[in-house]
Amino acid sequence: MESRISRIFLKVTVSLMLAGSGVSIAAEKTEQLGAAPIIEPFVVRADLDESDINTENFEIGAYIGQISMEEVGTSVLFGVSATFHATEDLFIEANYAVTTMDQVDNPLTRQNPFSDDSVTMYNLSLGLNVLPGEVFLGKEWAFNSALYVIGGAGITEFDGDDEFTVNVGVGYRMILTDWMAFHFDFRDHIFTRAILGTESKSQNFDFHTGVTFFF
Repeated sequence: MESRISRIFLKVTVSLMLAGSGVSIAAEKTEQLGAAPIIEPFVVRADLDESDINTENFEIGAYIGQISMEEVGTSVLFGVSATFHATEDLFIEANYAVTTMDQVDNPLTRQNPFSDDSVTMYNLSLGLNVLPGEVFLGKEWAFNSALYVIGGAGITEFDGDDEFTVNVGVGYRMILTDWMAFHFDFRDHIFTRAILGTESKSQNFDFHTGVTFFF
């Protein structure tokens, strides 16, 4: 009986020793795994060269085009502009333009009915960008652009008189760089003038193109 109890005790002792040895081996392996160095991924970061976009709101420029004056004819128009961008879509534009009328003779008297052939126009207008977008030239070039409507009022110095003038039109702006833009504009200048003693409302259309610079 005692030998049987001794054998059972011996088996239990051996089993506990083996279990303890297994736990020690597992702990040792865990410690070895925990002590292993962490492999850091090798990532090459690309340095991006971002364009420095000009954030100024002022724009000045010069333009050239043609103006067709009712009952007078077409002549070359030169002008300068100054623009303040109040918001991303709303801007205020001031214009000053000059032209010289071609010699116009009255078909009845064969004489020029105007005492002064020069015309000067200056106005202040409010513009609204209505269709912002992009222009793609080939596969590598893309330019920001916008179609806008514009309208305002000013003075037209014509034949020695200062005529109150309303102007309306549309334009297209293409931003070539962060400091320069290219413009196409169509305007209608409406004022009342007197020719040979008769007053009439005159619609005078001009088309011009030019460049502007942000600062």
